[in-house]
Amino acid sequence: MAELLEFSNIGKFIVIIIIGGFMPLSAFSFLTITLKKKKKEYEKALSEMSISSSRRVEDTYSAGKFFLPVAFATLICGTAITYFVFTDLLTEGLEDSLFLTGAFYGQNKTGLVNQSLAVLSMAFMGGFLWSAQNIIRRMVAYDLSPSVYYSAGIRIILASVIALVLSFVIGADSNTNFLSFQSSLGAISFLTGMFPERVLNYIINLYKRFVSPDDLNENVLSLYKIEGISLAHRERLAEIGIDNAQNLATVSLTKLLVETPYGARQILDWIGQAKLLCYAKENIVALRQAGIRSVFDLVKVHQSREGLREISEAVGINSPLLQVIHDQVVNDKGIQSLYRFQFGVNSPNEDENSPEKGTIDAENLPIEVSMNN
Repeated sequence: MAELLEFSNIGKFIVIIIIGGFMPLSAFSFLTITLKKKKKEYEKALSEMSISSSRRVEDTYSAGKFFLPVAFATLICGTAITYFVFTDLLTEGLEDSLFLTGAFYGQNKTGLVNQSLAVLSMAFMGGFLWSAQNIIRRMVAYDLSPSVYYSAGIRIILASVIALVLSFVIGADSNTNFLSFQSSLGAISFLTGMFPERVLNYIINLYKRFVSPDDLNENVLSLYKIEGISLAHRERLAEIGIDNAQNLATVSLTKLLVETPYGARQILDWIGQAKLLCYAKENIVALRQAGIRSVFDLVKVHQSREGLREISEAVGINSPLLQVIHDQVVNDKGIQSLYRFQFGVNSPNEDENSPEKGTIDAENLPIEVSMNN
């Protein structure tokens, strides 16, 4: 105990406090400062769309929901950094370890134990720095949900295990064929901490080398079929259970406004595209060629059967099918409400008594709106 209190260890304690205290400090900052701004943005979006909702920002981002995730991440970071900065004291006399030597356990490979400790420390630092950067970015975007802390803790554990397995492959024998890689093991471990998924994907691709990555996007209801959704967007939507266009088409609008950092215009556009994709499926590309990229565009068309027939002939879609899709879209009460919300977002300063702010009429409103636009 006396050794821990030596003056030379004060700097180590400072490092422990900084890294171990980052998680609770970031959560506290979000709850006391940033959350107020997110609440204002949410209320502004509801006002523009004339929506009355019982869903509150505080219900999703309450302090109680942050306690366990933050404690989980803090425990992992605090324990790991304490072990690494005091490795000389905590591992004194350690010559073998099942966790640190793996299949080489029992062979007294002290060199491999030391290598494994170095690998774990670099992988931890890579995982922590990536998680810290992600938390700050999500805080600035008013998007720091409690699950981010669970993800940070799991990411650090995953990265450390992957880096450790990699060190077992390389080994600690100076005569190994992996000598050139061994000299770069610290950098490789750090990068594994930053990008553990890429290392896993690389290993998977070794066994699936004949499968094109594009084959993963062949699902007709894939989120990649929606214009404007990138890999980062898809991963963020997956956090709240949206894995395909059908999920997006049926999700609660207020849920997306509260639990994601995306604006009302962007969310409404995505939902409109997702709904049309669910109706049109393989014909979505042809409809886009005709300038119809979402259900809102199809509502605005509101053409006669003859007009729809001309569109179908121009883009190569079966005329009766296009008529069925059009009738389903125009008569869908949910789409009518979304159409009104979109008009409110795009024209927030319009008179509250204008027809567009009131109840939508499936027959007349689309024509009136298209004329006003």
